[in-house]
Amino acid sequence: MSDKKDMKQIFLYTQQDAIKKHWRSALKGHYDAVFVENEEKLLDMLTQNTEDVTVMIDEDSLRDLQEILPQLRQYAHATLLFFKSVPEVHHASMVIGNNIKAYENAFIHKDNLLLLLQKVQEGKSWLFSDLMNYIISKFIQDNSTSEPMFMSQLTQTEKDIAIMVANGLSNKEIAKAKGIALSTVKGHMQHIFKKAGVSDRISLALQFK
Repeated sequence: MSDKKDMKQIFLYTQQDAIKKHWRSALKGHYDAVFVENEEKLLDMLTQNTEDVTVMIDEDSLRDLQEILPQLRQYAHATLLFFKSVPEVHHASMVIGNNIKAYENAFIHKDNLLLLLQKVQEGKSWLFSDLMNYIISKFIQDNSTSEPMFMSQLTQTEKDIAIMVANGLSNKEIAKAKGIALSTVKGHMQHIFKKAGVSDRISLALQFK
């Protein structure tokens, strides 16, 4: 376990004990977690802290989302990650338009939460799967007949899966359509990402534009 003084500090805002317990357990030994239960206190901490900091926010604990967002955007050194007990697809515009780097289920599995934080620190964004598929199907999908160059490197199964992703299908939907295990789909996805030179579904779908 790392010494706390050597860990990267992260601010966490929630008023829900269950979420606080989950986040504390997931981050223990990896991050110096500083919990905040008051919006004014969070803003004050961001004002006093001028170094780059990651902020995990439980949306359900906020009084007024639309009121707090403009205030949070003032802190350019803060990387904002939003979480919700039941993430909602209709918040896509909020996620995309307010420089929020992640939007996920508040009870995301520990391993995935650590991966999320790693990806965000690498400058990438992270969206929960339903939202990602919605964005692909509503904003990226088109009827182009041109085939991306990387497709020539794929097996036929990988080609089929890549096209399904470009059409906004989830891994579960792909597994059902192909009659294969979900784990098999995930394995194919890793191969496709590598051959396409991308790291997420949205970037893959954009290759078909």
